[in-house]
Amino acid sequence: MKIMYILQRYIIKQHIGPFIFGFMVITLLWILNLLFTRLGDLISRGLSIIVIFEFFILNIAWIVALTLPMAVLMSSLMAFGQLSADHEITAIKASGISLYKIIYPVLIIATLLCVFLIYFNNKILPDANHRLALLMRDIHKKRPTISLEPGIIYREIPKINLMVNSVEEKENLSNVSGIMIQDQSDPKINKTITAERGQILVEEDTGIMKIILYDGEVHEIPVKKLEEYRRLEFPKQILTIPVPDMVMTRSESDYRGDREQSSKMMLERIKKNKDSITKKNEEINKFVLSQFRKYIPLSQQERSTRIVSNIPYQTKLSRNHLISNLKKQIRQHKVILQQANAANQVIENYQTMNSKLYVEVHKKYSIPFACIVFVLIGAPLGIMARRGGMAVGGGISLLFFLIYWSFLIGGEELADRRLLSPFIAMWMANFLVGGAGIYLVIHTVREMTTIKFSFIKSLIDRWKKS
Repeated sequence: MKIMYILQRYIIKQHIGPFIFGFMVITLLWILNLLFTRLGDLISRGLSIIVIFEFFILNIAWIVALTLPMAVLMSSLMAFGQLSADHEITAIKASGISLYKIIYPVLIIATLLCVFLIYFNNKILPDANHRLALLMRDIHKKRPTISLEPGIIYREIPKINLMVNSVEEKENLSNVSGIMIQDQSDPKINKTITAERGQILVEEDTGIMKIILYDGEVHEIPVKKLEEYRRLEFPKQILTIPVPDMVMTRSESDYRGDREQSSKMMLERIKKNKDSITKKNEEINKFVLSQFRKYIPLSQQERSTRIVSNIPYQTKLSRNHLISNLKKQIRQHKVILQQANAANQVIENYQTMNSKLYVEVHKKYSIPFACIVFVLIGAPLGIMARRGGMAVGGGISLLFFLIYWSFLIGGEELADRRLLSPFIAMWMANFLVGGAGIYLVIHTVREMTTIKFSFIKSLIDRWKKS
């Protein structure tokens, strides 16, 4: 018993290093991808370092949700591959210890990680995604800060065109010279301001831009009275222009998208949608039925009453009156059909929304469950490969994760279109990869077959010769 405890603890220790390494490497790759794709845009908008840092911190939440299962797969492949390469697996089997017993503790740890991820996906990830969505909305509303280029007219300030001959940028301040400003705030007056030098700054707290001008002139020409040209000189003048879009303001919102909600919140929303569908069905059924009763009485009493009351009236109708009445009924039936189609479209929208919500609910559990699935597939593949190197472990991990993720993305797309059940769409990858993993575990325990990579080299040699 003590020997088994020591052995199982040793197996777990063998996984810790590769797991941390894999987790850090994969997380770093995601972050680098964000840096390359988003950092330039964030900097160009004049955001502070704190806001940029907050953006990347909030993105780490969804990165962790995806990275943990892949790190489990990578650590299983590398750890069991190293044990097999060092012939420790052979020694364990020779001592009469089943391989099930050395995979068992890793499955326990993977189950604990699965439980943690389920909690993470329902408690931490929705809030992080909500804050990230609000931050992204605020960033997109913010216009880039003043970026002046000598000799080029800057038109981003509302009702102001600005051009300078030279500019010297400092923190929150631009020293400029050779300034020309076209003020278009009053359509009745053409107003141009020139100055030898000046300073431009934006107050972050108030959203006010201040343009401080020195040794300048103001030229004003009324559009309808060109003869009333005016020229004023000034030693110093301060222009204050509100530019709220150049200062990022943080907003709040109670609305949450599907990825910003926990499973409980989405299930409550699904229930409300189902109630709305039931209510809409009852309304349209009642409406259509009431319209049909006007022309097709359903009960025997209604039919006899309608026939008796209509016979005298119908005999007195002329041909033109009959045709007119028929056209009127056709128009009414078209209106009924339009209303029925509109109600059906509303119901379809509710059902599509529910399908998307169910996809997100199942995703919060299927992706964490991948931790267990990847141990089942990673352990036998590592043992059969007999290599624990980073290249083999990382390569096989990437291959299986791409397969798994392809099934997940494809299933989500089909489920969103209501071509596939959300449950099958989100769990199909786990069923297929997990089933293959169980088969490989049993196959490995019974036969200890190894994967030889020499055939790949022979194929490459044949391809080169051809």
